[in-house]
Amino acid sequence: MKNNFLSLLLLAAAAPVFGQAPARTVHTEESLFLNMQKIGLGALDDAEEKKKFLDTVKLEKQKIQYKMLQGVYDNAYELYRSGDYESARDMAARILAIDPNFQDAAMILEASDQLRGSARPALSERVMIEDRFKAALSLYQEGRIVEAHRAMEEVSKLAPNNIKARYWLGRMKDNLKDYYVAKGEEAYARRDLKGALDNYYNALLIRPRDNAIIERIARSEEELRRERATDGLKTALEAYARGDLKGAHDGLRRVLEIQPGDAKAGKLFSDVRGEIEQGFLERGKQLYGRRKYTEAIGEWDKAKPYSENPKYLAQLVSRAKQQMKLEEDARKRRAEEAARRAREEEERRAKEEEERRKAEEEARRKGLASGPVEKKPQVVTEENRVSAQRHYMEGIKHFQSANYEKARDEWTIARQLDPGNADAEAGLKRIEQLLSGGR
Repeated sequence: MKNNFLSLLLLAAAAPVFGQAPARTVHTEESLFLNMQKIGLGALDDAEEKKKFLDTVKLEKQKIQYKMLQGVYDNAYELYRSGDYESARDMAARILAIDPNFQDAAMILEASDQLRGSARPALSERVMIEDRFKAALSLYQEGRIVEAHRAMEEVSKLAPNNIKARYWLGRMKDNLKDYYVAKGEEAYARRDLKGALDNYYNALLIRPRDNAIIERIARSEEELRRERATDGLKTALEAYARGDLKGAHDGLRRVLEIQPGDAKAGKLFSDVRGEIEQGFLERGKQLYGRRKYTEAIGEWDKAKPYSENPKYLAQLVSRAKQQMKLEEDARKRRAEEAARRAREEEERRAKEEEERRKAEEEARRKGLASGPVEKKPQVVTEENRVSAQRHYMEGIKHFQSANYEKARDEWTIARQLDPGNADAEAGLKRIEQLLSGGR
């Protein structure tokens, strides 16, 4: 329903009344977001940055709505001034349905309700204006300055040519300014600096060039900044005492945003940043020592927002990545070497089997064997004997390291290459005894 109201109001705001120029294009929230991206907003990782951004979007959305409703109000006011009280009332009611706090729309609604259907609108309007004028003066005489000023301001808006209303509105402005200044001084005396500033700024809205008000605002804002910085510093120190370095860091950063020149906060901020960075550095180095390179890089990346020497961090990351590549290359080489040796061993066995098969075939063909061909003893070549000895020595290394499975694999290969290798045979028997629980 609210969206329908917005659509109707947009159409009403865009429609020209009494020669009014068409309203300018209203930007949507999405277009605002895109425009912010164009000016380099980038990715928002920090939670505080995201909150600030969302607050900015909300504020911009409120500005857009206010501008749109102000355009509708201008049309409603023109309708009221032209005597079309019915249309003015309907349009004011629609504004209040979206923003119940739009005071000028409430004024138009009330005045239009009072005047619509009148047989003599001009007379009725004069009577209404006079009654409102007297009511505003009565409030003023009672000392109710804020209410009197608001009431007289409405009279001046409803009847802009009323000289008496303009005169009294000017007098009331001075009194209202003094009222807000006095309220501000009272709040300042109570050390309610925010309350004092609220009143001083209200006074400044009435008299924007009053140097005395500007000086009061400057004084109060400086004291409020010091007060907030002191409170923030205290909170940050408490966080530091608890060992909450991140909380201390964020608190000190806020203090420096309030008071950029605070030397004590600046020194503490630098020290805390250094401690946080050192923590990430040490954890990264420990992980690096355990060859957990990816986790180490993650820790060093976390240190970057706190580091004053990003070049050193980049060197650590580069070294870890280089070591990861070296070890990966070494693993690939070992795998390739193992695969090559397995292929060679398979080829050797296949070759020996082929030679044995051919010898049996030759023996049968020549009739040298009357029955099944006896298997000839395997002839061990010098190359196989050397290779068998090499595997035997490799097995010795694994055996000394208590890696019995690897030792057994190596000695098994040695025995296959040289069945007469007594050392390999003895080693295999020893391993079988150990693995079976013998001594």
